[in-house]
Amino acid sequence: MYLVVALDGNHEPLLLAIGLGTLECEESWRWFMMKLKECLGEDTEVGFISNLCDKIDFAVQSVYPDSYHEYCPKDIAKKIRDSVRHNDTEVETLFWKSCNAYSVHDFYLCLERLQNALHYNVKSIDVPEMLKIISTSTREFPITTIIELINTSIQTTYGERAEVAGRLSGGVTPYVEIKVQKRVNKSYNWVAKRLYADTFEVDNNFATNKVQFERRVCSCGKWQKSGIPCGHAIASLRTCTSEAIQEMVQMKGWSCYLNYKFSAAVYRVAFGSESVNFVPSHVHWEIPNERVVLLPP
Repeated sequence: MYLVVALDGNHEPLLLAIGLGTLECEESWRWFMMKLKECLGEDTEVGFISNLCDKIDFAVQSVYPDSYHEYCPKDIAKKIRDSVRHNDTEVETLFWKSCNAYSVHDFYLCLERLQNALHYNVKSIDVPEMLKIISTSTREFPITTIIELINTSIQTTYGERAEVAGRLSGGVTPYVEIKVQKRVNKSYNWVAKRLYADTFEVDNNFATNKVQFERRVCSCGKWQKSGIPCGHAIASLRTCTSEAIQEMVQMKGWSCYLNYKFSAAVYRVAFGSESVNFVPSHVHWEIPNERVVLLPP
């Protein structure tokens, strides 16, 4: 079973495509990637995060040679645990800190204490729990039954998120609201001063960072890389108005500072329409010329 999963605007895993094959080989993955490219279109820019699999490497390089492709840090963390041969909590903690570093300076601070480990600037995207169950506990089921289970799971997921989308009243998704509130609380005592025009300097008691609102960047790197204003940007906003920060987040025009996918309007469009492609009847399935006969055990 071949899966493509992404993160939606609420930072939840969403199944984009599935493929079924008799063998997990380079050509099978390549076939799946080619079908994915047909669905997404030739001009769609994509990036991939995968497990440490040479077959997937081959497929991505073959079909999407110019795309961003790195490895899931969970797999790398497992290799680090295996290499140290014991449960070294400090080593694993430093590894995750290096993965979550938003600036080169912070990354090298972690890397200095983390020997013989590699850094991959990626996010970890989990396969939805329902699909884990399907892929591990239904191997004895007929293929048509497995497809129906997957199809039902997808429809249920879209239905649940459509309900969430219908309840959204603000300008951003719940994930962004939670993130912003955490950063509001964390930056409550930070000191910000205007340097000139839209540029501020913020002291967070450990370091000083510079925020530029017109460019929507901060020297900490978090704002431009995550798409959500960092604590330094929020601390700077307090010097501009006496209104509560949460009210400012909801103000018209603030959403332009957010990543497009974090917009509540985009989230409503994504899950508020019939956007799920139903799996066609097996009579319409594409059957390759070369078949592999699997004998019963």
